[in-house]
Amino acid sequence: MLRRYVPLLTLAILSGCTLTPQQDQEKTMLAINTMEDRVNFQLATMIKQIDEQNEYIANLEKELSSISKEMTLSNANSLAFEPLQVEEEEPIAVEAAAVNTRVAHGKVILGEEEWVWIDSMTSFFKARIDTGATTSSLSATDIQIFERDGKKWARFSLNHTSDETAEKAEVVEAPVIRWVKIRQVNASEAVRRPVIEAWIKLGDLHEKAQFTLADRSQMTYPVLLGREFFKDIALVDVGKKFVQGMNEQQVQKN
Repeated sequence: MLRRYVPLLTLAILSGCTLTPQQDQEKTMLAINTMEDRVNFQLATMIKQIDEQNEYIANLEKELSSISKEMTLSNANSLAFEPLQVEEEEPIAVEAAAVNTRVAHGKVILGEEEWVWIDSMTSFFKARIDTGATTSSLSATDIQIFERDGKKWARFSLNHTSDETAEKAEVVEAPVIRWVKIRQVNASEAVRRPVIEAWIKLGDLHEKAQFTLADRSQMTYPVLLGREFFKDIALVDVGKKFVQGMNEQQVQKN
């Protein structure tokens, strides 16, 4: 009797073993399908939210563009109807620079005649500005050459006008710095004359000049200024006279 039921029990056990894996597979597939449905649902939800946000951003951009256009039109209208206010600057008064007619291109202007102050003689003298003469000349009479401290000196009288006497003439002494030979037109031999130095003032100029001592008592000018004095410091305008004038204030300062 037992032998009769053994095959049946064995068949039941084997059929139970074959049914269990199939059920597990179905459960697994069901779980996968459920998970996939959830993921698809979440993706659809996220896509919908992104679309809504993009639509919201687009609306904001439209509103900003509209506001910008309105502000531009408003500014344009205000500029068109409101007059521009321009501040007027007060004119600045410019004083005309004083023109110094006694100086040009950094050099003093000399006329044909000028007043010259000689420091060692403390006096003004009328001078002829001679562009044709090389050296300067000073009127001197009774010239005496003597020696002092081993050097040659000249003593002379500044006697220019013929009505002055030797007693009234001023006696001047100065060292001789060199000698020159001058040939006069009516003389056959050259005359040897001493040359001295003296500080002179001519306008704002205060320069040392070399003078040849000569008797100019019969001439108009006791002082003659040649090219060696003014060639680098002055310009000569022979059409003018006494351009520099008597600068007594400058003489007092010095």
